[in-house]
Amino acid sequence: MKKHKLDVCGLLETKLHSSKVSSMHKFRMKHWNFLTNAIAASNARIVVFWNPSTVKVNLLDCSAQGLHVIINSLVLQLSFTVTFVYGYNTIVAKRSLWADLRAWQPNCPWLVMGDFNSVLSQTDKHNGEPVSTYENRTLETTVQTLGLLISISRAAILPGIMEEYGAKLIEY
Repeated sequence: MKKHKLDVCGLLETKLHSSKVSSMHKFRMKHWNFLTNAIAASNARIVVFWNPSTVKVNLLDCSAQGLHVIINSLVLQLSFTVTFVYGYNTIVAKRSLWADLRAWQPNCPWLVMGDFNSVLSQTDKHNGEPVSTYENRTLETTVQTLGLLISISRAAILPGIMEEYGAKLIEY
């Protein structure tokens, strides 16, 4: 984390029991704080760590497929909402994720990122079975309804970029 100068780190698909997350925190990241969605899922599917000397993170809500927080930069005096997503694999199970995102839509800068286990088009799919048109349309409709912009790059999204676009971004 120090090498890449990270202040917030979201881990997806961890499938860790709460005690394992606590051990990882105690032995590897004891000066950082963390949140998980273990209360809403059988295991922690999403874990968010942060450096409390540079950012403050408050839990707004969580579900088995999402962790919805507000991040306040103590350095930049900037705050924005972030939703970390790790979607289920089936169309039916993902319905609650789309409902959560609609319910969580804030009136402030919002970054939605993670693994949706969905694709917007067949060209996004690498290996495996083809994706149904229905599944593509469901993600596309949710993105349009929420007014999200798609960022295909894995590059860091800077606060200035968030402000420039009204700060509704989704990393895909």
